[in-house]
Formats: sequence, structure tokens, C-alpha cells
Amino acid sequence: MVRISLFILLVLNSICHYVQANSLWHAIDINDPNLTVEQAAQQCAKSSMFAPYSLEEWCEKAYSMGSWKSLLYIGYYTGDGTRYVNEAKKNAQADDVEAIKILAWIYSNGSFVERDLSQSIKLYNDYLNHKKNKSLTKHQLVSVHKALYNIYKELEFWQDASKSLQYIINNEDNDIEKNFFREEMVYIRERLSE
Repeated sequence: MVRISLFILLVLNSICHYVQANSLWHAIDINDPNLTVEQAAQQCAKSSMFAPYSLEEWCEKAYSMGSWKSLLYIGYYTGDGTRYVNEAKKNAQADDVEAIKILAWIYSNGSFVERDLSQSIKLYNDYLNHKKNKSLTKHQLVSVHKALYNIYKELEFWQDASKSLQYIINNEDNDIEKNFFREEMVYIRERLSE
């Protein structure tokens, strides 16, 4: 009786997983003339979880339609993000502010490139000071200051870390995070007084 119950549970679990995965992966015709770049990019992103066998096809389609950011998934899938990095550099040089931020993230994490925190700091500051960034939300600004804070802390640039941290404390809406960063400020002040 226990074996039969266990077998039924396993079968039901498999069916539920299959149904759930298929409900998240909608079969869209890649050659549909009405396919939008957004749809192709979504299929590219979803394929990394639900249909890896079609990831490259969907991501190449999205890229050919103008979504250079889809190359990230190909880079993760193949282990070679050269095309993604080159596109990020090309778009950053063309004054695409999002590409500048992406490139800063690439260098801070060492994703597909040698990790270069100085270059990341420069790019994050370029992003913050860019003339097109007057419309950034408070959340976007806090997010970049958090990235900068982590880099400054790692490099032990205590004065710069303190400035980014103060910006975060002044602008963070989440009280739990704000309290965490207040405690971090105590740590930074200790470092500054040494």
C-alpha cells in the first residue's frame, strides 16, 4: 500500500511539474511575422529555465531584432560572453546609459572579463553623472550607490564608502535595510578613525 501511494505521488508530482513548466513556456512561432522584439527577448529569457534546447535560437532571434541584452543568456549558456561584452561596450560608447551601468556591473563581478573594480567605479560614476540620467528614480540611484558602497568597502576606500552609505541611508525606503546600513556606518566610522 505504501509503495502504491509513493508511486502515485511521484507520478502526480511529475505531471504537476510538467504542467507548470509548460504553462510558463508558451510555444510561440519564432518565424511569426508579428513577433515583437519584446516577445523574442522574453522567450530568450524564459528558455534559459524552461527550454534550454531552444535558448540560442530564441536569443539569436531577439538579438537580430535589436535586443543586444539577450546575448547575456547565450554567454551564460555557452560560457563565452565576448559578444555580450562587446555589445555593451559598443552601446556604452554610443551614449546608452543602461549599457554604461551594465558594463559597470560586468567589471564589478568579473562576468566574462577580468574583474576590474577601478573601471567599475568609473563606469558607475559615469552612469550617475550622465546628462541623460536626470530622470532616474530614487530606487535606481540607491541601487547604484549600494553597488559602489560594496566596491569601496572591499577596496577599503572608507571615505568614499561613507559617502555612498550616507546617500543610501538618506534615501532607502526599506526600514530594515536602512537600519542595516546605519550599523554599517558605525563600522565605516570606526575604520575612518583608525
